[in-house]
Amino acid sequence: MEKIFSEILENASAEAENAVRVAKKIADREVEYAKAEAANRSERYKSENTAELLALRERQSVVRLRENKKRELSQRQSFVEEILKSALEIFRKEGRSGKAGEKYQSWLANCFSRAVSCFEGDIAVKCAKEDEAALKSLAAGKNLKDVSFGGMAGGFVMSDPNGRVTVDCTLEAAIKNNEEKWRDLIMRRLEE
Repeated sequence: MEKIFSEILENASAEAENAVRVAKKIADREVEYAKAEAANRSERYKSENTAELLALRERQSVVRLRENKKRELSQRQSFVEEILKSALEIFRKEGRSGKAGEKYQSWLANCFSRAVSCFEGDIAVKCAKEDEAALKSLAAGKNLKDVSFGGMAGGFVMSDPNGRVTVDCTLEAAIKNNEEKWRDLIMRRLEE
């Protein structure tokens, strides 16, 4: 999964760098504008000898700088979320083929064996349509009573037939569980 994500991240790297570069340029321009405005005001107010007014204007400039920083961080956060969403979409299209597909099948088998050990009786599985054959093969000899299909990119949700006990092994859950780690990785890459 990390290999797939790494490949997707490398493909998105140029776009990410461009988006960050644009955001930084905008923030830098706003910072320069705020500094120039503060310097201009400073010169005007020096002649009037109004220290209080200078302090007020300085605080306003600092507030604008903070707002610009928040805006930049928000843009980065949105970009990270878009990368994670696009990773799922790319997986839907290409993730089950080639080396990525082999790694995915290994991940799926590992998740299945861990999940099935949580159940003693009958199990029901909800999976992506593309994973039906693989999961039926993995479930051979197990008490698989029901297979249904969901809108997940990959993986499965296993439960007892009445749905009281559930194990979520979807790609979406894997991304959510590792979101902080991947967010940090993406942010480091954006800052390089």
